[in-house]
Amino acid sequence: MRLLITGANGHLGIRLIRRINETRPSDEVVAIVRSEKAAASLRQEALGADIRVVSYTDSAGISEAGQGAEVIVHLVGIIKESATNSFEMAHEKTSAALVESNLDASHIVTLGILGSDPSSTNRCFASRAAADAILHAGAIPTSVIRVPMVLGPGDYASRALAKNGTSGLALCFRSGSLEQPIYSMDVVDAIMSAVSLVPENRVIELAGPESLTRGALIERAGGLLGNKPKVISLPIALGYSLAWVLEKTSANPPVTRAMLGVLDHDDVIDTGDATNLLGLTLTPLDEVLRNVLTD
Repeated sequence: MRLLITGANGHLGIRLIRRINETRPSDEVVAIVRSEKAAASLRQEALGADIRVVSYTDSAGISEAGQGAEVIVHLVGIIKESATNSFEMAHEKTSAALVESNLDASHIVTLGILGSDPSSTNRCFASRAAADAILHAGAIPTSVIRVPMVLGPGDYASRALAKNGTSGLALCFRSGSLEQPIYSMDVVDAIMSAVSLVPENRVIELAGPESLTRGALIERAGGLLGNKPKVISLPIALGYSLAWVLEKTSANPPVTRAMLGVLDHDDVIDTGDATNLLGLTLTPLDEVLRNVLTD
């Protein structure tokens, strides 16, 4: 099989290509990244992939790079806008470019976010839902896998959790918010399984095997790290106020209201339908935490 992967230089993209190299060595991988710097970083991983530098909104460039691809894996997305990359640019315009590339693939597999809804007041969730709709309106059947917090070795979420777990006092907004984190390699396996599904437009909601409060997750992480952090819950309204101030005073704020809304979303779903469809066994939460916090 020949696969085209966009956003290939992210943590999940690299892990996916490595898994393909290991388990399906005869497959051909074309990896699209949007800059020479990203391409150089990806080459350092020594992966078996044909690396192409193409803008994710360049339909002609995507068409040229993706010739002969049977399946497209689309991994482009953000939860925080910047001065040069808006939600519309990262989500809707990249999806539109993929549709407009008119590739002769049989299936697109893409990642989304749990909570995506076209009527959401959160701009990230609404943008993600719009991007999914664009892909579903295209000629190539698309499987959208919506996931919550993804934990993997060295990832931002894992580093933040480790920092809180080793703190004496762990400050967080709305500690009662529900988290259902999923292991990064389970997401990779889900993508691998979805690639082989009968192509059709579908939305697959997938999360880890356990939903718990943010405070309990921090305490669980601390326990595995030999610590008992005291979790201090801050009002979410305070977080939105601080994010608003940062948005008004910084060209690149560390947190935005939309980002905070995504992180604050209550994740609690039954994963049975998704795991049955994908033939997936989810990694238990304690094993995930051991893998990502003590690596």
